[in-house]
Amino acid sequence: MVDIAFVRTNSIIYDIRPTKILGSLYKKYGLLILGWDRKRIYKSNHLKREIGWRADDIKTHVKILGVRAPFNKESLVSYVPMVFYFPLFWIWVLINLIKYQPRLVYACDLDTVLPCYLYKLLFGKKLIFDVFDRYAMTLIPAKFKTLHSVVNHIEEFFAARVDVLINISNEVSDTFPKKPKRSVIIMNCSKDFHLRKEESDGLDGQHHLKVVYTGAIWRKSRGLEKITAAIKELTDVEFIIAGWHRDSDKEFLDQILKIPNVKFRGLLKPNDALALEASSDVMIALYEPGLLLYTVTLPNKLFESMMCGVPLITNVASHVVNEMGCGIIVDYYDVEQIKEAIMKLRDDTKLRRRLGLNARKAFLDKYSWSKMEQELFEICDSLLQEYKNKGISEQNQNQ
Repeated sequence: MVDIAFVRTNSIIYDIRPTKILGSLYKKYGLLILGWDRKRIYKSNHLKREIGWRADDIKTHVKILGVRAPFNKESLVSYVPMVFYFPLFWIWVLINLIKYQPRLVYACDLDTVLPCYLYKLLFGKKLIFDVFDRYAMTLIPAKFKTLHSVVNHIEEFFAARVDVLINISNEVSDTFPKKPKRSVIIMNCSKDFHLRKEESDGLDGQHHLKVVYTGAIWRKSRGLEKITAAIKELTDVEFIIAGWHRDSDKEFLDQILKIPNVKFRGLLKPNDALALEASSDVMIALYEPGLLLYTVTLPNKLFESMMCGVPLITNVASHVVNEMGCGIIVDYYDVEQIKEAIMKLRDDTKLRRRLGLNARKAFLDKYSWSKMEQELFEICDSLLQEYKNKGISEQNQNQ
């Protein structure tokens, strides 16, 4: 029996939030996973193995739409063809929902919610809408005011009509003018992989401060030009990058890899990326201030640095970083300030250890996935029980 259908268009294997959610749901429920492999790189059983499940597990059904479509393009114009692709995906999702009849649907982001909402209306099922990213904030530049407004209104229409709305922070939740009776926050906290950075009195055996960045390798919006400019002349500093890049940014990646103390580890699965972060002395995550999304959310890297017990250099979430004493806040545009922060952590091992211990304490006290998981279970159990009670009530009325 399928209890919950999980619907997602973007990557499941290489995106850490869906892997955490699915890992939790897998513990208690029969699952149907509906995904779209726009690059055609994996099959259903392959996806099961990558997540860490048995390929022959009959409790979990994985269905992948293997239709090529634009993915991770830099220009908004390049997404225009998706107007023609999305209806195909939505019809495919609705057909599979009708076939498997899950009692609860978990829709991830705006691009999945339409068929899930139709299924809810047609069959009286329950619907969770998890907003990983507010689409207008993430994809549409503010100069496109009309399009920005239309997309926001569509997202807000669905958000107000689902059974439960999930947001990743209170700040994102506050951007919705109307919400259903149940609106909850499930932050992108990390699972505890027990990969905590080992304490030491000095630098590692190579006598290098190991600074790690994992994530999207974009020339714009992630500050990589500024970070590489800050470290290229520093001694005893090694900057390691891991993640995916768009074709348009390959030339930029090749350019920064010419710097002797910059290394590239390629695209890593979430657990491998976490292992790399845990092996670091410092993590760094910069986000362009002009992007509204980064002003209303807490980045994954903040939570991952806490889990690993590693100090974080960043320009966002200053209230959390300062309150927890787990990193150094810098100006995104100030290369000298970024350089000084790296040098300070390179030269002051006691400071580095103190910030790392504070980070781990924040994780254990407040920011662990185990706390988010319990919230997730409570939501799903409540909705499934409501659906069951409704069925019993209708059966009694018909007798």
